[in-house]
Order: sequence, then structure tokens, then C-alpha cells
Amino acid sequence: MKVRNIFTLFIALLSFSNAFAQDSTLTKDKTWYFPDYAKVQFAGNIGFFSVGFGYQFLSNHLYSELLYGYVPVSISKAEKIHTITIKNTFPTFTEKINEITLSPITGFTASFETGNNSFLKLPDKYPKGYYSTNAFHFTFFIGASVHKDFINSKIINGVDLYFELGTVDTYLWYGIISKEVMVNKIFSSAIGINLFF
Repeated sequence: MKVRNIFTLFIALLSFSNAFAQDSTLTKDKTWYFPDYAKVQFAGNIGFFSVGFGYQFLSNHLYSELLYGYVPVSISKAEKIHTITIKNTFPTFTEKINEITLSPITGFTASFETGNNSFLKLPDKYPKGYYSTNAFHFTFFIGASVHKDFINSKIINGVDLYFELGTVDTYLWYGIISKEVMVNKIFSSAIGINLFF
């Protein structure tokens, strides 16, 4: 039953992302559902590594992605963690230097953890109101991206390399309300690559 629910959620998220791909701001002459790029990311609170695809909107001022993240047992120290994430990145401005484009970035994600490490409804064994549900999380991040176009390539038209510093909604909340949680302990980093088609 759980696998069927995960599959249904994945299809719903895929449909949600594809609906945005019909935006008139897409300038590429290709089938509407074909993604603009593939992504691989290491860390960033959406998995030890994550992979997926993305679309560019609003004249490339919004990158929206659907990602699958994974954390192996050796890292999680519990069970494998599987995460489905919608990630939205906003380049704040771009600066072209020779053939390289630099851009500060900011954004947020919405993630659903599908494994046994999380719950949508608080289990009866926990006191009421002591814990909150933890299957859904939002992250917020800032960072920088470097882009290079490949003019003569027939497969990969360009590449982004990026670095991010971010936090999860609950970490941010406890960092604000708790004196025991130091603000410098709630942030983590991520690196990744986008390959444009």
C-alpha cells in the first residue's frame, strides 16, 4: 500500500511540474514536457545525493525541479531515507565574464520523506503536542552559480555548477526560539550540477 501511495505522489508531482512547463515564457522549440536540464546534487537537506530534472521559466529567472533524494543507512544511522522534492531556484542577477556567467541564487524546496523515518500523523506512543509531523519539510537557501554554454555540442548545450548554504524550516524555527540551538549549527551546504539539453 505504501509503495502505491509513493507512486501516486510521484505522478502528481510530475504532473504539477509538467503543467508549469507549458508556460509561454519557454523559448525552446521542443515538446512541452521535455525538461530543460538534468540535475545531480550532493547534500542540501534533500538527500545525501539527489537526481532529477528541471524547467526554466520567466525568461530564466526561475528554475523549477523535481528531484529524488537518497540517504544510505551508513549515513542516516537508521534506515534508508527516500525523499521527493520540488526545488525552486531564483538567480538574483547575472554577470557575464568572457564565456562564463556568474549568478547569486536564492530559493526554497518542499520535500516529502517517504520512508519509515517520518510520519504524517503523530504516532500514539508520543505525547500529544510534544512532536510535530515530520514527513514534509521546507528548506531555504542562498548560494552562487557558474554557467558555461557549449555552442558546438549536440547533446549538452550548457552546464551550471553551484554551491548553496541552507537550512530546514524546523532547524530555523528552533534556532530562533531556543537558546540552546546556536544559529551557526542549523545551516548545511550543498553542491550540484545542471546539464542543459
